Amino acid sequence: MTGEKKKLLIIDDDPVYMKMIRAWLTERYSLVMTVSGEQAFAWLKNNRPALILLDYEMPVMPGPQVMEKLRNEEAWKDIPVVLLTGKNDRESIMRILSLGPADYLLKNIGQAELLKKLEEVLEK
Repeated sequence: MTGEKKKLLIIDDDPVYMKMIRAWLTERYSLVMTVSGEQAFAWLKNNRPALILLDYEMPVMPGPQVMEKLRNEEAWKDIPVVLLTGKNDRESIMRILSLGPADYLLKNIGQAELLKKLEEVLEK
């Protein structure tokens, strides 16, 4: 792969999951990792990622609240967001899809499938 790596913003409060994601994605992407919506918004004021990978369930500012704030800001509303969730029931999935993400992924996704999904979203 030539050229500059695409920058991904990852927002997740789980340090174990973040470590795994870093190991999986760091070769292909430039990663910025934050543990809260507040940290992410502070970073977004002066930066723009190609994609945001957002945890649905977080304390203080959960994923849906982060998503709403992203969509209400002119500068951020067109950044593709992929929501991460551990819930696989129909009601949870419907709630996630109602937020209008570019896609959603279950947290138990494997590395190859995650890379494939991210490429699909980035190509749109």
